[in-house]
Order: sequence, then C-alpha cells, then structure tokens
Amino acid sequence: MSNQEKKPGALKKMFGHRFIAGSWSAFAAVIVIVIAVVANLIVNSLPASTTQIDMTGNSLYSLSDQTKRIAASLNKDVTLYLLAVSGNEDATITRFLSHYADLSSHIRVEYVDPNQRPTFLKNYDLETARLYQNSVIVESGGRYRLVGYDEIFVTDYNMDYYTYSYETTTTFAGENAITNAIHYVTSDNLPKVYVLSGHGEEELSETITDMINQDNMTYESLSLLTLDAVPEDAAAVLINAPADDLGDDETDALIAYLQNGGNVVLTTDYIEAGKMENLLKLTASMGLTVENGVVIEADRNMRISRYPHYLLPDVASHKITDALNEAGYYILAPIAQPIVETEGSTASVTWLLTTSSSSYAKLAALDMKTTEKEDGDTDGPFHVGAISEKNGKLLWITSAGLLNSSVDRTVAGGNSNLLLNALNWMGGQEESISIRAKSMDEEGLTVPEASAGFWSVVMIGVIPAVLVAVGMIIYVRRKRQ
Repeated sequence: MSNQEKKPGALKKMFGHRFIAGSWSAFAAVIVIVIAVVANLIVNSLPASTTQIDMTGNSLYSLSDQTKRIAASLNKDVTLYLLAVSGNEDATITRFLSHYADLSSHIRVEYVDPNQRPTFLKNYDLETARLYQNSVIVESGGRYRLVGYDEIFVTDYNMDYYTYSYETTTTFAGENAITNAIHYVTSDNLPKVYVLSGHGEEELSETITDMINQDNMTYESLSLLTLDAVPEDAAAVLINAPADDLGDDETDALIAYLQNGGNVVLTTDYIEAGKMENLLKLTASMGLTVENGVVIEADRNMRISRYPHYLLPDVASHKITDALNEAGYYILAPIAQPIVETEGSTASVTWLLTTSSSSYAKLAALDMKTTEKEDGDTDGPFHVGAISEKNGKLLWITSAGLLNSSVDRTVAGGNSNLLLNALNWMGGQEESISIRAKSMDEEGLTVPEASAGFWSVVMIGVIPAVLVAVGMIIYVRRKRQ
C-alpha cells in the first residue's frame, strides 16, 4: 500500500475523530457569526419602526394615524432636541423619538448634552423650572416649544380619604405633547376659543385649560356685556353650565354669530319650565330645545353602579367620537335632561348621546323623592347630547357636571377628550383629534352596574367554589391511593 493511501488513516491516528469533528464545528460557528454580523448591519440600517415591534400592553411606542398624517403633510424641517447628559438619555423617549424620525424626512432627532454645549439653551427663552433632564425642544424655522419631561410622563396624585394616603397614576403623554408641538411650530394660525362669563358659569379645570393649550388653541374669557358682537377671531364659544340666563343683547349676538358660521359648545344644568328663556332661544335658533324631567337609566349596563342618574349613554359615530369609541372610552353624563328638535326645524341634527329604551324621565326632576319609576314619568330612549349644524355648529350636552374633574376622571378623561375633539373639529384642526395619553400603570376600569354585579358573583362565589371542588377531588383521589 502506498504512502498516499495510508495518509487518511495517519491523520485519524494523529488527530482523532474528535479533532476533525471539532474543526468542522468551529468552521460552522465562524460562518454563523459572519452571517449574524452581516444580518445585524442590515437590520441596523433599517428604520426603528420596521425592526422594533411594539408589544407593550398600551401600544406605548406606536404612533397614531393622526401623527402619521401630520408628519406626511410636513413641508418644513423640524428638529427634536433631546436634552440630557450623555449616557442618561431615557430609553423610552429615545426609542419613541426615533419613530418620529422614521415618519418623515423633514423630522430629525438631535441629542444635546447641556454640559458639553453650555451655550445651546441661550438661543431659547425657556422656563428654567421646567428644564428637566430628558425634556425635548421642538423647533422649526425659529419657532419652538419646550416639551418638559413632566409633560411626557404625567403623574397624578389623588388623595385616598379612607387611608389618608396619596395614590399615584402615571401616563405616557409623549405622543400628544410631541405631535402637538410639531403642529404648533409648523402652523401659521392657531384657533382661539372664547369662554363665556358673567352668568355664574362653571370654571374650567386646570387640566382642561392645559389641554386646550397643548392642542394648539388659545382661550380667553368673553364678556358680551361690553361688546356688540362675538369677536371675529373666535373659532368657538364655550358656555359651561351657566347658572343664570343670558341677556337679550348677548343672545342676539350669539345667534348672529351662529348664523354667520360660528361654533358654540354648550353644557347646561337642569332647565325648569319657564326658565332660561334666552338660552333656549339660542338653542332654538339651531333647532333644539329640552323636555321636562331628569333622565334615569334602568339598564344597568348604561349607568354607574348605584347611581341611576349617572348616565353612560350610547355614543353615536361622528368625527369627534369615532376615535373615542374605537379606544373604548365612556362618556359620563350626570343629571341630564332630554333634548328634542323644535317643530319645523331645518337644522341637520346628530343625536350624539342616547340612553336606552329602558330609561325614563322623572317629571319631579330635582325634587324627586325616589329614582323608581312613577306614574307620569315618561319612557325613553332620550337624547342628552346633540350636534346641530345650520350655517354654524352647536354641540349641546344637558349635563352641568360633564366637565367636572371628578366626573371626568371616572371615565379616564373621556368627557374632556370629547370637548377637546369638538373644539378641534370646530377650529378646523381635525388632525389633532384624539391623540391619547397611554397609561404606565394599571388601567382604570369604568364598570357599569350589571357588569359589577356579575364579576362580584364570579370573584366571590364561583372561583372560590371551583377551587374548593378541585381541592376535594384531589384529596379524595389521594386517600384512595
């Protein structure tokens, strides 16, 4: 046998099977590493929106269609400056901003370390008290807005009066704040909302006024006693639960404003027969008025537990409600009154909020002794919120507590978001409708009475009974063994 024929056997004797197998394994490992490196280089060159899947419960990093539309319509360059010491950038915010940069070539993100660039902030007139680390400056063409870290992660403190301790809830409001800032710095004109005063109106909460500002609208108190007409720059007039009637001249001015294409948002307390004649003259000019009675909801799925006059009405499809319906928001209308069309009305009416066919109106109204149905009470369903369009637009909800902070919190801000959506719609800013904050904590639940009763039985009765039964079966089987 030749030396050439003996060579394989000699190699096996010299190195053995394990060496040869190990060599092939090492070679395969090198190939796998090379493939991984090349794949990573390719993936890193792709936008974050393509390579990062948002698996958070509240879609924390996913941008809404409104944001995408605003980004797609940009014709100006926008820079998002993240202010943070190098190495201390918030991972959630950096990832979130990268998704904005992926939406448009007009948006870029830049990281600024104030320690390394000490003169950077001198170019901006900012409130130093709001200059938290990981805040963002949104700038376009010399116009800018600071989005503070406290506006991106919003923490609310609520007192628990049973335990005398504070409960905190944190929401991620980054999209609302950043998108509205982009819209602000790239928009030439901002709508103005006038809030009527002089009739004992309910004051707007700081939360709502902040939301109006964040949605790129300005607001101003309006007294028509000293004016001949509603100001020409009014995108809308808000009348929030007046305690007293309007004056004759005020009513005429508001009717003329509506006839000329103006917009009014109105919430009202219970209106007794013969009262608030001028206010009803205003609503009648848009084809709407009220009937007597406070609405009681007998359908336990459409009211707050134990409070049949705290209504959770059906919400009709409309530009200002579609996003709320899709997100599962409730609207809570406490102590509401039926709205009806006036005879011969020519307005286009959308019945926005409607109770169930099981509801009824207590004719005793605020003097009722019981919420149970009595002789003379009228049967539902009833409309307690409506939009009327006739030259101008009127949104009317017959619940004075609609914008109360406590009521609004009960439905996770559904009421205030409805108001803001309406103002954006009336002000021609439909792209700003319904960009919502996303909870960083457990989500709050609005539980209708029927659901509350069902889950009480399940949690207190059914589940414990099942566990006991399973335990007994296991015990008996073990005893037999």
